[in-house]
Amino acid sequence: MSPPAIPGWIQAFVIIGIGLVVLLIPIKVLFEMTKGARDRMSKLRDFAGRLKERFAAVRVERGVLGPSSVRFTHEGRPAIFIRPEEDELILRLEPKVRPGSCMIVETLGGIDWGFAIVWDSFRVLRRVRTHDPLIDESLAIYASGVFGGYLRELTLDGIPAQGKPTGLAESLVVLRRLPGVHRMKLVMSPAGGFRLALRLRADDILYRPDELEAVVHHAYRLYDLLVLS
Repeated sequence: MSPPAIPGWIQAFVIIGIGLVVLLIPIKVLFEMTKGARDRMSKLRDFAGRLKERFAAVRVERGVLGPSSVRFTHEGRPAIFIRPEEDELILRLEPKVRPGSCMIVETLGGIDWGFAIVWDSFRVLRRVRTHDPLIDESLAIYASGVFGGYLRELTLDGIPAQGKPTGLAESLVVLRRLPGVHRMKLVMSPAGGFRLALRLRADDILYRPDELEAVVHHAYRLYDLLVLS
């Protein structure tokens, strides 16, 4: 006995249903992606508006393949803020002279690594210890060879027996203690330039133009000490 024939309207209903599912799922995914992109762009424009209180030539640049960014100048010197994630803020300086050495300074984590890798330059850097608790108990500094020794001496020169730190030590301490920042990582290399990544635990710093100005000021101050000096 042959199986009963399925009515044509049921076949058409199933085919149409499958077609709608195949069509609607990509449309929904695309809509959610587009909506998320619009929300991120709206937040970035709001952020750029706050930057105009302290910086000049502020403009938003929509990313084609990567995240969008905000370009600006501070005292005539160009820089870029990027927000690749909701809890991350990256500052990239755009000086005319690129760094000649590699360095990493980051918030000390749970594991005290003795080395770090600069991936864009394929360099392995050794931990530089200053033997001063102000730095070594909160920050991990990585550099290589002669530059590591210079970095240690320059840091210690700014840590007086009494009083506040100055120079390189002061800028590192300021960047480490920014409000709402969980971790900071400063990377300098010939290939990647000079950039500071801040991992945020809260949005405090995004709404404080004075603090953002301090971030850029101390980043360029470190650049001047480590690259131009």
